[in-house]
Amino acid sequence: MNAIKMPRGFRAAGISAGIKQRGDQDLALVTLERAGPAAALFTRNQLLGAHVTVCREHLAQSGGRVRALLVNSGNANCATGDAGIDDARQLAGAVAERMECPASEVLVMSTGVIGARLPMPKLLEAVPRLFDALADDGAQEFNRAIMTTDTTEKRATRTLGDARLVGVAKGSGMIHPDMATMLAYLFTDAALGGDAHAMLTEANQQSFQRMTVDGDTSPNDTVLLWSSEKSGPASLFERALTSVSGELARLIAKDGEGASRLITIRVSNAPTEDAAAQVGRVIATSPLVKTAVAGRDPNWGRILSAAGRAGVPFDPNRAMVRVGTSVVFADGRPHPANEGAAARYLADEAEVILSIDLAAGNATADVWTCDLTADYVSINADYRT
Repeated sequence: MNAIKMPRGFRAAGISAGIKQRGDQDLALVTLERAGPAAALFTRNQLLGAHVTVCREHLAQSGGRVRALLVNSGNANCATGDAGIDDARQLAGAVAERMECPASEVLVMSTGVIGARLPMPKLLEAVPRLFDALADDGAQEFNRAIMTTDTTEKRATRTLGDARLVGVAKGSGMIHPDMATMLAYLFTDAALGGDAHAMLTEANQQSFQRMTVDGDTSPNDTVLLWSSEKSGPASLFERALTSVSGELARLIAKDGEGASRLITIRVSNAPTEDAAAQVGRVIATSPLVKTAVAGRDPNWGRILSAAGRAGVPFDPNRAMVRVGTSVVFADGRPHPANEGAAARYLADEAEVILSIDLAAGNATADVWTCDLTADYVSINADYRT
């Protein structure tokens, strides 16, 4: 991917601090000239990474104003007790000292293996090198440094008049609402105005809450919206925020561990949008549906059965299931004559759509997932070893 310039006021960097054994980039930094407004959403897992506690604390203390963001990969700093929280605070303090700002204006975040202390001497030694590497076109280096099992970088941009919105994310496995094993950052120079937290929550509901890879959630999940306020309020900003978030969510699902297919589950004519999303999530998390796609098998029975256990009332005899454009179930019966075309579609296309019409209302929702292959087992069996 080509280098992407950060929105005005932001500078970013990513370097290797020695957390990852292979020497890959694993420490990232974004800074602002002056603290800007931010809103964040965190995991609802009862097990919390240390950064969740510290970030909530700092956002409350600073009134939601952020001057710097430090992120490490390769180590989740989770299940490390009070010592892990102290480590996160110490890192925030080291960055704040360089920035000459309160530690409460610094957010620190971590992603990686659960249960190990951060290698603090390495990280503290690396902080000055991070500042030396800062650049206004450093989004790519930042992105690379926050990746764990990701195989591709995940970025998206929108231009809104003289303002810009840049989204950067990581995530590949342990992905499921609420919210997914992901870190997602939405940087903008547009003034946020209004209730930034409510705006981010709505965008999250339409995007990151509608993707899944494997049905597991993380103790470190975080989505951050942060503005430098270099421009005035941008028209259609909320739409752009949802669009960028949705693009990042699809990139995460597409890069699911071991995946060979990005799958869009499209649920139509549901009683409500929430009901459509719920049906989509249940289908998307079904190992039987995901393995059928991996085997290029248009097994409509697995799709319909998963929808039937989603807790949303509908009459299966009125439902319709499509694989791509091929109708494989309708009018209460299968349509085997169409399964050959459906199987070829699954074999030929890297991005596939599985659709179900519930005939129970007018609402529609898309949910994104990926197929489940033997490579997923290999990646996760060897994750720590």
